[in-house]
Amino acid sequence: MLEWIKKHKVFMCICFVFIVIGVPFIIHCLFKLHPTEKFSFFVAEWSAGELLQYYGGVLAFAGTVILGALSLHQNEIIKQESDKRIAMQEKREHDSNMPRFRVKFLYCSGGHSNMKIKIENISDNVANDILVYRICIVKNKDKIWECSTARKYDVIKANDELNVELKTEEIHEDKYTIQFDFKCNDKYGEEHKYHVYAFCENNSSTPYFSLKEIS
Repeated sequence: MLEWIKKHKVFMCICFVFIVIGVPFIIHCLFKLHPTEKFSFFVAEWSAGELLQYYGGVLAFAGTVILGALSLHQNEIIKQESDKRIAMQEKREHDSNMPRFRVKFLYCSGGHSNMKIKIENISDNVANDILVYRICIVKNKDKIWECSTARKYDVIKANDELNVELKTEEIHEDKYTIQFDFKCNDKYGEEHKYHVYAFCENNSSTPYFSLKEIS
């Protein structure tokens, strides 16, 4: 509403002048007229002063209603801003208590077989009930190798690391992606899931893993 008023300042000024000056002037002019007996219905039962007093009461009532509406609108804006600040504080609190990870390649046998990686907890928050699963190697959206078993671990302490054996088989392909998912619980018991992947030009290139949180 306030934005509409700002865009129509000239119109609002004209309306204000008409309400404050124009209407009383019209009332003044109407009481200067004297209808004939034929139009006795239009003979005023009120005096000009009484009508102006009534009009003043109407304006006072309208002003009270408008002020009340503006007050409600302002309170709504304040509530929305307060809700945004609370949401931001909750997000900061969530982020500060959420574990963060980095995944690094350690070593493997020939052709990326028997690969071992480490998951580093680079936060000050403990991660519990770790499960590494969906370990696979993908080329052109097709799985050329997949592990049927998951790896379970109890905990990764704050600023600590966990070594994981992916137990991959030897790969004789080029341009493929090594992938796996893992999930854990933070100190509040809330579950977090991550997808980890590394693109390899061939089976002799060093994998560099990227990590993203998934819902």
